[in-house]
Amino acid sequence: MKSLNTLVILTSVISTSVFAGAYVENREAYNLASDQMEFMLRVGYNSDMGAGIMLTNTYTLQRDDELKHGYNEIEGWYPLFKPTDKLTIQPGGLI
Repeated sequence: MKSLNTLVILTSVISTSVFAGAYVENREAYNLASDQMEFMLRVGYNSDMGAGIMLTNTYTLQRDDELKHGYNEIEGWYPLFKPTDKLTIQPGGLI
C-alpha cells in the first residue's frame, strides 16, 4: 500500500508538467568576452489546446555594484493546423 501511495503521488507530480499551467523560469549566464553576468526571468502560461504566452526580462551585472536592464520580450504561439498527430503548424510572434 505504501508503494502504491508513492506511485500515485509521483505520477501526479510528473504528469502535471506536461499539461496546461503557469510556470516561472530563472536562468543565469556568464559571458567571458564581455565579462558580464546575465540574469533572465521568464513567466509563462500554456493552455490546454497548445496556445501559450511567455514574458521575459533580462538584467546584466558587469561589476558587483552595476545592475542594468537588458531587454524585455513578449512571445506568443497558437496551434493553427494539425495535419497529423506528430506535426502541428504553430505560428508565433515575438515583440
